[in-house]
Amino acid sequence: MSTIDRRNFLQAAAAAGAAGALTSANAATQSGAASEKLHFALVGAGGQGCWDAGWLLKTPGAKLTAICEINPTRVAAAKQLAPDARVYDDWNEMLAQEGDLQAVLVALPEHTHAEASIAAMNAGVDVFCEKPMAFSTEQARGMIAARDKNNCVLQIGQQRRSNPLYYLAERLVRDEGLIGEVLRIDAFWDRWADWTRPLPELEQDFSRWGFPTLNHLINWRLYRQYGHGLITENGTHQLDASSWLLGEMKAKRVAGMGAIRYDDQRETHDICTAEYLFENDTIVRFSQDFHQGLNYGWSYGELLLGSEAALRITAEQEMFLYDRNRKETRIPIERLGDIEIAGVESPTADLQAAEADRSGGGLRTYSYAHEMRIFNHCVRHRTQPSCTGEIGHNAIAFTVTGATAQYDGVVCEFENGAFV
Repeated sequence: MSTIDRRNFLQAAAAAGAAGALTSANAATQSGAASEKLHFALVGAGGQGCWDAGWLLKTPGAKLTAICEINPTRVAAAKQLAPDARVYDDWNEMLAQEGDLQAVLVALPEHTHAEASIAAMNAGVDVFCEKPMAFSTEQARGMIAARDKNNCVLQIGQQRRSNPLYYLAERLVRDEGLIGEVLRIDAFWDRWADWTRPLPELEQDFSRWGFPTLNHLINWRLYRQYGHGLITENGTHQLDASSWLLGEMKAKRVAGMGAIRYDDQRETHDICTAEYLFENDTIVRFSQDFHQGLNYGWSYGELLLGSEAALRITAEQEMFLYDRNRKETRIPIERLGDIEIAGVESPTADLQAAEADRSGGGLRTYSYAHEMRIFNHCVRHRTQPSCTGEIGHNAIAFTVTGATAQYDGVVCEFENGAFV
């Protein structure tokens, strides 16, 4: 039995149904929950996984008790977070052996997100899964089904859904109509840096895990068998944000292009674009490359172009309004006021301090910390996270279809079943 009373919750969930159980917190679980240990495992100890685990460890009672990772250099990095954590190279073995686990963080190459997440939920363990949620919409729906079957929490790592800046943008655009009708959104993400990582000195054979060479393991993002490239790695964030700010609007069709400028046998694009026609004939464009970072003096952001004005969100950190005369006005986060996201409060003073901490990553870093506070809260209180499985599914419906358009050079229509 776990220190957080999972058995009572699962019995209640079986009687009430998954939806009712998650929206009705178990009183015994809530009582003193903040002082109880929340035992979690890290599955995939790369840079993002260790980053996520580090933030979860800063939340009340969280304890990293197990690490599942096949790369010994990454095991060493993760062990710095939790020297006493037990190490596995098979998540099924870990789930069988770690009887007190309440949660796992899944931060693997995207082609294995679904398999590891479903295994965890079938073991009755709650899941935080990094974006993109899965390699395909079919896999994502399998994850949602496992969540519902096992009455688990499933949160997807799209941190904009935990960033108060986007909730302010939602209010300004959707509720107040600040920029009029949104005609177009330009979502850009540019870098003077490539994904390619140097190879460590390892003699180990990783082929039994599906990586025929060390380069396939370390630089998996360059190969299409593991992921779709820029559009799913980063476009998933921005297409979701665009849909959200348009009122959870869905796409009708997409056309895309991409190119490979590096001569290193990679299979995924290092420069690409995708143009989406959304409902109400709104155009959303995603573009990214690894060869420049000159857009608006920032590497990435979203520019919402409306009939009356424009709104720009840069690097998840700050927001500017442009009137018809192109006059720029900064909109401070204090305009949002106190906010509660998925049951976790964000006081105005905390948001102002985060916004001012530019050297520490500003509101972007705040959103990473906040999504882990939200996950901790949801696990303890059996509530829905800010980024649900349905949101994660719809985000990859945009991007895996956009990837098909890019690689196959076709215009793809979104059928009715593309979104949930």
